Formats: sequence, structure tokens, C-alpha cells
Amino acid sequence: MRGLYIHIPFCNKVCIYCDFTKMVGNDLKKEKYVNRLLEEIDYYKKKYYNEILACDTAFIGGGTPNSLSIPALESILASISEILASNKENTIELNPELITKELLLMLKKYNINRISMGVETFNDEKLKLINRSHSKDMVFEKIALIKSLGFNNINIDLIFGLPNQTIDDIKYDLDTFKLLDIPHLSYYNLILEDKTILNKYVNDHKLALLDDDILADFYDYINKYMKDLGYNHYEVSNYAKPSYESLHNLKYWSEEEYIGLGLGASGFLNGYRYQNNTKLDDYLKEFRKEENYIDISEKKKEYVIFGLRKLEGISISLYNKLYNSDIFKDFNFDKYIKLGLIIRDNDYLKIKEDKMFISNSIIGSLI
Repeated sequence: MRGLYIHIPFCNKVCIYCDFTKMVGNDLKKEKYVNRLLEEIDYYKKKYYNEILACDTAFIGGGTPNSLSIPALESILASISEILASNKENTIELNPELITKELLLMLKKYNINRISMGVETFNDEKLKLINRSHSKDMVFEKIALIKSLGFNNINIDLIFGLPNQTIDDIKYDLDTFKLLDIPHLSYYNLILEDKTILNKYVNDHKLALLDDDILADFYDYINKYMKDLGYNHYEVSNYAKPSYESLHNLKYWSEEEYIGLGLGASGFLNGYRYQNNTKLDDYLKEFRKEENYIDISEKKKEYVIFGLRKLEGISISLYNKLYNSDIFKDFNFDKYIKLGLIIRDNDYLKIKEDKMFISNSIIGSLI
């Protein structure tokens, strides 16, 4: 089965750390974009009808999907209503300050059954620093509204590594998360990206990032706290109560195919990885920017790269079956096992949990 991803690039304000394909759009830009997106959806429904029908998850992301008007967002959902109706999981990302009862009722109408809310921190001062528009109290208010309308599959995003953040700040965010009583948490390490406001602040010495030793301590604390709380740490940055893992995101990490639609969206379809144009004017003229066939050598690498993001790791027997090849001959796992960075657990190879914080470095060296 496949996943379907739809990108909404608009935000009411731009967060200082964000390098996703996004923009602050006026009504005319939004109208042109939605019309073009609907054309792209129609194109895929006609050209890739069987592939679209084979989707069993959908994810509406951004940007900020609920920065669109309710009628505009509804027109997008209506265009894929047949897919949403039969899917196991349909997720939408929402910003707290733009959540209303009217919006949530419309989402229920189209079988959206998972809400992912960008929170980042419960510290109101740090929310102002990163240019967010909500408050801690607002998050509690909106989560209560979401639950009251029957949504029980809820995620929030948090960030660690914000400037001047301390272990007490992390404990406060986790203690506050606990009070929400929701089944999923994505807790991301702040990464300094080139084309961001934060990068300019750091280069101008207006803000400083925390060093890696402090961040590693934060990560260890988060992992222990969430485990004690009864959550499964199933991917580098993701924690879930049993059976609440993100089915859609697991497709990315398990090398399953997905269809990506919208500005800057990427996809993996029929053996090809592709990316749409990232500039609005270009996207309005032509959807796809580039397309690359993934050969057997690249597939092997991707199996390892994405699979090692999961705490369960990668299956040795499945690799050998998929690629008719010996994983220990293709990659020097023995070296990393001896170094204590990777462990072999029966049929699985996985990065040790306390080394997951440096997983990118481990995987990069391995590949």
C-alpha cells in the first residue's frame, strides 16, 4: 500500500528555524495555488488511478494547512474524499491559533482521523522568540476542543535545543505534555538550516546554539521520561502509545511508496523518486522539477538509511530476500558492532538507543 502526501505551503508567520517550502501568502496567491493543486490531484487521479487507489494513508502537511480558508481546504479534501473514506489513517497538521470548531467538524466530514499540532514548546517566552502565535493555555484549550469532537489520535510536535534552553525547560515541557494525555509525541532536535532567520541570528551573534553534549543529555532525558510514561520510542524523534505509531510516516522509514502533491512535495512512485518545483511561479507552470530512477544499489542504501531511523532497526533476512544479497558484504556492519554503535538482535540490526542522537553520523559513515 502507498501513502498520499499533500503540501500546503502557506503560513501566517514564518518561524525563525523553518526551512520547509513555505511562504506568507495573500488571498490571490492562495487561490491560484489551490486551483493548481486541484489540477495536479485530478492529473494523478487520471494517470495513476490504480496507484492512488492503493493508498491507505494520507497526510496533509505544510506550511500550515489551516492557514487556508475552510472552503479552500474543504475543496482539497473533497477532491480526494474517495481515498480518505477508505484509508486507515488520515493526518492533518494544524497550528493551534487557527483551530476552530467549524474547521474540526469539516475535517471529520472528510474522515480526517489524526490531528498533528505544532506546539514546539510550552514556554511562552520561547514561543515569542521563535515567532509562534499561540500560548500554552491555548494549546490546552484546543486539545480539549479536539477531544470533545471525538478525535483521539493526536500528536504534538516539540523542539529541543532552542537557544538558552535548559534541562529544567525540557522537564517543564514534558511534564506539561503529560497533562495533555494524548498518544503521540514528535520531539525534534533543532537543526540550524542555511536559509532561515535563525541562521542569520546565529551568524550575527544575536543568538547562540547549545553544544552537542548538552543536546545529548536532553535527548537521553526525553527518552527515559517517555519510556517511563509508557510510550514506545519507535523512531529517532517519535514516541507513541501502543498502536498509535504514525502509519503514514512509517512508510517513509520502511521504503514504501508514496505520492507527493503540491509545491516542493517529493514522492516515490513506481521505482522513481521525484520532487515538484519549489517556486510557486514554476509550480503553476509545471508540477515536477526532477525525477530519478532508484537502481538496486541506491535501494540497498535507502533500506539501511531509512530503516536505521527506526528503533527496531532493519531485518537482515528481509534485506537478503529483497536484494538477493548479503547485507554484511554490502555494508561494514561488523565495524560498527565492534565499536558498540550498532547491535545485532536476532534478525535485526539497530543503532543503540543511547546512540540514536548521533544516528545521522553513524549512518553517513556506514553508507
